Amino acid sequence: MKWLKRIGIFLLILVLSFLATELVPIPKYDRENIWRQEDPNKVLVMSHAGGRSVNPGNTMRAMKYSAEIGVDVLEMDIQRTSDGILVLRHGENDTGNIRDRSNCDGLLYEMTYEEVYTSCNFGYHFEDEDGNHPYRDMTFEEWVEAEVYLTTLEEVFEEFGDSLLYNIEIKADLEARRFDIADDLVAMIKDFDLLDHVLVATSFEDISKYILSEHPEVYLSASLDEARDMIIKTLSFRNLFYQPRIYVALQLPVSYEFPVIETLNLTSRRILRYTHKHNMAMHYWTINDEAQMRELIEKGADGIITDDPALLMRVMEELKEE
Repeated sequence: MKWLKRIGIFLLILVLSFLATELVPIPKYDRENIWRQEDPNKVLVMSHAGGRSVNPGNTMRAMKYSAEIGVDVLEMDIQRTSDGILVLRHGENDTGNIRDRSNCDGLLYEMTYEEVYTSCNFGYHFEDEDGNHPYRDMTFEEWVEAEVYLTTLEEVFEEFGDSLLYNIEIKADLEARRFDIADDLVAMIKDFDLLDHVLVATSFEDISKYILSEHPEVYLSASLDEARDMIIKTLSFRNLFYQPRIYVALQLPVSYEFPVIETLNLTSRRILRYTHKHNMAMHYWTINDEAQMRELIEKGADGIITDDPALLMRVMEELKEE
């Protein structure tokens, strides 16, 4: 009967752990969290790369469009050129190459800003809703006028200042100067007095830990490893052992492949509730479906990162009227 005793002990530990997470105060992010939403019919409208369904992503054209329609947050990716300029650009996930978003084949950290600015049309592959490529045959002067050139972060800050919020994800693939990007970003945020307006994100654990150590004053979204740790502790009733530190938000897809568990639903009310109990915000990406937007708003998501911010804004208006 030893196995019955072991099962009993296991169940007792499980029950005690559950009661502890429900009754005992758990560690919290200890600053005011502006990245959370209290209105049940509202989420932060976070335009993915400026709204990629309407304009070429990570361009000034896209950012201006999103600002004009009234989004809450401009979401963007940044890299650093070989001469130290922070620019808005994603790059291929595996290599950082810019060929899937422009007519150029190269790595930004090996190229100067001037080289990329004068040679690369970042509207080249953009396809509109009719299947056309409106920027493909443009000359340099034309794509600059259309504002689909290589945009710098400094330009964006100068254009919009503190009129809205920014979600800036650091991309630093391969041999890029990873920590220099973080240092330069934080310095520019401070130069423009935007510490209270910028949420920094990165999927790279080494960069995340560097910011945690060297720049604790910034708003920082949890890295993938950090988010995984928090979720595992939540699902195993061990939130007492999770410490948010300076991580102000989780930014996640709606599901994730975990070992053994396989596909895990990350929109469960338990995960959302304990994210909020830690005083952290929950933002989901990349959501372009109306029904899914409605579901996440109703469950209590704090922000939705979307290619179609106008659709999300319409959904929120409809929910208010219902």
